[in-house]
Amino acid sequence: MKVLIFSDIHSNFDALKTLINRESYDKAIFLGDIVDYGPEPAETLDLVFQEADYIVMGNHDYAVAENEDCRCAAEMHDLSEFTREFITKKFLSAGDISRLTGLKHQSEIEIDGRKMLITHASPNNNLFGYLFSTEAEMIWRNANYRKFDYIMVGHTHFPMLYRGKIVNPGSSGQPRDGNWMPMYALLDTQNDELVFKRFRYNNARTISKLSDILRDHQDHLNSLKKFYL
Repeated sequence: MKVLIFSDIHSNFDALKTLINRESYDKAIFLGDIVDYGPEPAETLDLVFQEADYIVMGNHDYAVAENEDCRCAAEMHDLSEFTREFITKKFLSAGDISRLTGLKHQSEIEIDGRKMLITHASPNNNLFGYLFSTEAEMIWRNANYRKFDYIMVGHTHFPMLYRGKIVNPGSSGQPRDGNWMPMYALLDTQNDELVFKRFRYNNARTISKLSDILRDHQDHLNSLKKFYL
C-alpha cells in the first residue's frame, strides 16, 4: 500500500492540485496547517478534506478556528497574523472554520498493520513544539511511544527521517529551506520504504493570486514572495 504523507500546505491550492495529480496513492495523511499565508484557503481546505484519509490540526488551523495566537516562529509571526486577517478570515466561511475546529490535535491510526502516531508539531506539544533532532531523540527513547512503527509530524517545514521512525515530510505549500519546490513523502508499506519527493508547480500563478489580493500591501507581499521563488 502506498501512503501519501504531506503537511503545511498553507492555502497554496496550486501546489496542492499539482501534488494530488502527480502522485498515485492508496491512503493520504495530512499533518496540519491547511491555512494562512497563501491565497486560496477555502479551495485548499476543500481539497485536503476530499483527499486526505487522516487529518490533524496545525497551529495555524487552531489560530483561525479558536481566534488565538498561532505562536509560530518570531520571524514569521507578523506575516501569519497579517495573512490571517487579510486573506484567511476574508475567504473562509463559517462552515469552513467549523471544519477546522473539529480537527483532532493527535491521532493514533493503523495502516496495513503499521501503527502510527500523527500530530502537527510534536507528541509532547501537539500544536506548538518544534521537533528537531534533540527532541526527536527523546521521543525515540520514550517507552510511551515504542508501540508505534512511525511517528509523523510537520510544523518545521523541513523534511526529516529520524532513526527510521520519526517522519516529517516537509512543507507541501511553503518550503523554508531555500528551495521553492514543495515537498512530501511516500511510504510503501509492502517494504517499509519511505521516499521524500519535491515537485514543480505553477508558482507564478500563486504569486499572481497573492499580488491581486495584496496589491495595496507591497511590503507584506514582498515578504511572502520569497517563499514561492
